[in-house]
Amino acid sequence: MRTWLGVLGRACIEFLLIVILLSATAGAMLSLDTGIKNFPAYMARAAIDLIPLAVSLTLFLAFFDFELRIRSRIAGWLGLLILGSLLMAGGIQLRRMDFIKESLPAPVATAETPRPSPPGLSSTKAGITLWYRAMENGDVLDAVAVDFGSDYPRMAYSSRSFFDPASGLVDIGGRTYDAARPVPKPIRLVPEASVFAGAWIWDRLAAMDREPILLVLAAAGGFILLALGFRFLCRITSWPLANAVLAAAGFVGIVVLDAALSGGAASKAIAGIARELGLSLQPVLLLACLEGAVGLLLGLADLAAAPRRERISDE
Repeated sequence: MRTWLGVLGRACIEFLLIVILLSATAGAMLSLDTGIKNFPAYMARAAIDLIPLAVSLTLFLAFFDFELRIRSRIAGWLGLLILGSLLMAGGIQLRRMDFIKESLPAPVATAETPRPSPPGLSSTKAGITLWYRAMENGDVLDAVAVDFGSDYPRMAYSSRSFFDPASGLVDIGGRTYDAARPVPKPIRLVPEASVFAGAWIWDRLAAMDREPILLVLAAAGGFILLALGFRFLCRITSWPLANAVLAAAGFVGIVVLDAALSGGAASKAIAGIARELGLSLQPVLLLACLEGAVGLLLGLADLAAAPRRERISDE
């Protein structure tokens, strides 16, 4: 029991380290991309958004820890289930708390309230580069704009121009230029195919913030059971390195499979089969039931199989 609790505690520490690493990387990427020194806000927001991804990586690492330290497969499977459920449920509840949403500063500039680009840093939009030295009382000082959209670039200069906070435009030499701060790109630490845009588990859970909590937990639970069903990959051969490579490839495949099943075509097919069977469940619940059933079947088959050491000794 002590060893089992120790593995769970070590996995929780790994989860915290993964969240810190992912959020710090995402915050640095957004700060460098936009030129805005708002790293703490970006990091805090990313920590909330990337919790499902951190849970997935933590489960992958815990596969091997439970395999090496816990002899009972049932105890290891239950430990992984408890670990994934607690971390995912805690992350979902955390991002849905009004206190968290209100206390975190908004890390992105919105179209309703455009803010000027940082002084001393040039910004390029639609082939036009804009730079100004400083801002004073709502005016930009020593503003320079260069239009590279023509064969002969045109340059305009103004010693003092008014920044319109409603539109984000400034007037330089009789022409208006967009001086609003560029909108940061979405946090993307994982390469994503466009065909799966918005279908990844972390994107789906983030889009369900206003849905009933039980529906969101069901979606997360289906993915966790699906992932646990492929735990056998961490011991499929007698070579630890090969097991690590196969498990990593398999886990990536699980995430892609989950995204593919939640896509439009797959969702319609699943809903059609459910109607034929007389099931009137929401698409989110249908997907969760399908993933959970696959994960449970694979998990039961894994528990029923004899350990590799016993098979070798019998031979």
